[in-house]
Amino acid sequence: MTPSLSASVRHRLRRLAAAPAMLAALLTLALAGPAAAAPSASSPTTATTTTAPAATGDASTVTFAVAPSADGVVTAGQPLAVSVSARNATGSTVPASSVHLTTLTQALATRADVKAWLAAPAADAARTELAVADGEVPSIVPLGVGSATLSLDATALAALAPGVYPLRADYGSGASTTTAVSVFVVPGDAGTGALGLVAPLTAPAQSTGLLTSTELAELTAPDGELRAQLDAVSGTAAILAVDPAIVAAIRVLGTSAPASATRWLADLLQLPNSRFALQFGDADLAAQVAAGQSTPLTVSTLAPYLTESDFTGITPSPAPSGSADPTADPTPGPTGVPAPTPTPTGNTGTGPTLPTLAQLTDIGAGTGSVFWPSSGTATADVVAALGALTVDDIASITLVDSETVTGSETQAAAGARGTANGAQVLVYDADASRALATAAATDTPLTRAEALAEASAYAALAVAADPSAPLLVALDRPSEVTGAGSRAAVVAGTHLAGRAATDLATLTAAPAATLSIAGGEVPTDRAADLTALLAGEDELTDFATILADPALITARERASILQLLGNGWRAQPAQAAAALEAHRTQTQETLEAVAVVPPSDITLAATSAPLTFSVRNDLPWPVSLRLIATPNDPRLVVQNTTEVEAGPEQNTRVQVPVEARVGSGESTLSLQLRSPAMVAIGDTVPVHVTVRAEWESVGLIVMAALVGAMIVIGIVRTVRKMRRRKEDSDG
Repeated sequence: MTPSLSASVRHRLRRLAAAPAMLAALLTLALAGPAAAAPSASSPTTATTTTAPAATGDASTVTFAVAPSADGVVTAGQPLAVSVSARNATGSTVPASSVHLTTLTQALATRADVKAWLAAPAADAARTELAVADGEVPSIVPLGVGSATLSLDATALAALAPGVYPLRADYGSGASTTTAVSVFVVPGDAGTGALGLVAPLTAPAQSTGLLTSTELAELTAPDGELRAQLDAVSGTAAILAVDPAIVAAIRVLGTSAPASATRWLADLLQLPNSRFALQFGDADLAAQVAAGQSTPLTVSTLAPYLTESDFTGITPSPAPSGSADPTADPTPGPTGVPAPTPTPTGNTGTGPTLPTLAQLTDIGAGTGSVFWPSSGTATADVVAALGALTVDDIASITLVDSETVTGSETQAAAGARGTANGAQVLVYDADASRALATAAATDTPLTRAEALAEASAYAALAVAADPSAPLLVALDRPSEVTGAGSRAAVVAGTHLAGRAATDLATLTAAPAATLSIAGGEVPTDRAADLTALLAGEDELTDFATILADPALITARERASILQLLGNGWRAQPAQAAAALEAHRTQTQETLEAVAVVPPSDITLAATSAPLTFSVRNDLPWPVSLRLIATPNDPRLVVQNTTEVEAGPEQNTRVQVPVEARVGSGESTLSLQLRSPAMVAIGDTVPVHVTVRAEWESVGLIVMAALVGAMIVIGIVRTVRKMRRRKEDSDG
């Protein structure tokens, strides 16, 4: 029920809002010098910034980065191409400088070693160089970029045993050297385990129940985010995690759906990829569990979004069967409506057949018992709650990241199929997944190459730890979507560690290891937000009993709540708070949309008369009400209940019969609207009534006297006229 900006507009605003921050960061680097050099250990970025060579008399800094090609994986018998890039963030020209590229003989044995190397490279004294390459980066103009490509000799690389190796590039010389680091992989045995990549198809964070036609047109256009996500997985073996609210938003529009959205849906349904449905709106599962929900929330109907005129001449045809929502009603029937195909119907005099909820939300043939909490939120309580759910007597499976599982350096990091306190889980490699997400979110080729090399390193370590264990990675919900980045991340993620990605069924069929969930964030703030949203929903549910079809309000409210709970809001806390506040305001406005118009004081100058009141209805639908009138003393006898049928967006006059038991006095009526279910609608409205019943008797006497006088006067005038006529006749 809450208005929101278009998805693409919000996306552009976020990018515009980020521009000043990026400029500020560059200026900070220019002023911070070596102190700004080392990234945090948890950062997926591997570039290091230190003091660099500068024009004479100018103390400048540059940002320097290095990344290997081919996702950082060495091809046997081939040299390794390595790219370096220096960005001049100052106002002075940086002269041409040499680049010294080295690798070490000692492999990085653990994830901790990789993270430590990327955070802070080892000192020169501890290094034993194996391969060396030299080159030069040309001079760089102010705010410009200089780059070069170097090559590590294949013979030197052939001497390395399989493993993950450090890569270092030194730019400049002496005290003005800038160092950047990365990693590369000498591949070994790919092992026998399966590989899987989970890729989400989700829209930007929403506050309304369904995407509008305009938003869909923007998101599914050739440069739209949804089109970029779908193109990224086309032709790959990625496992799709689809938000059913997207396909529902397209289908409810029927023939009025944008052509680009209809094509997007058709392309999705034609993909052979295995898939599963996220919660409606990709609602935060952990927040629901933390708020005390025993089962995830879902929508019960989307009928209020349907318009018969959009389905005239359309016959819904079933798509490949599959449950679009693991918590939805499993009533048998058609399970999907692909892009509508007009069919002749003739003039039958009957309305079109509208699609069901199952048809609207169907994502194609997929697994209906998979849950995916946002990375870092799958606590033991969340896993236990979701693991207790079944669909068609099939136990659900929960995707969890390796950082929430004990033993993350061994089996857990390999994306193992396992059980945790009886709950079925699939564990995806958190480190490799985070690196892939970084690659997917950037348009900068070198930054993307850095991240893909890091992902390859973590995947190689996982396979080396247990060659027979499956490896699972996931591109968690994107905060930004880039076409080139998403495609590169998906392609690399489906070929990690020399394996070829397979489907979800293969991963779930693997032997289950016994695991323990020991981490995860409890989203208490989002749980509190959900509790408040559900309290507002309860009020609206009571209020909606004034409608012939309460779902006109309740269905939209539930869909909006799930969208407000979407995981896309997690990266936007300020925007999420604003959306929640706007929704609360809209809820209150809806509750106040029907009320008694406060009347002015009334004077009752008779023993009985109807009093007229006005009922305001600002809703776009007619409502049925009962006006309860209650006097505060026995001076007035009032018809207690008056039925009211109020038209949409108008005021309706209501007459309430009243009798006075005394000649005069002061009294008060209390007016309260109630629904047919006797739910109070709005506040009680007091009406001050002044009774002057004796005025009726006085008025009658006065009127009788006036009438009598007029009769007497008439008789007198008549007699006088008759006498005058007789006198005239006699004369």
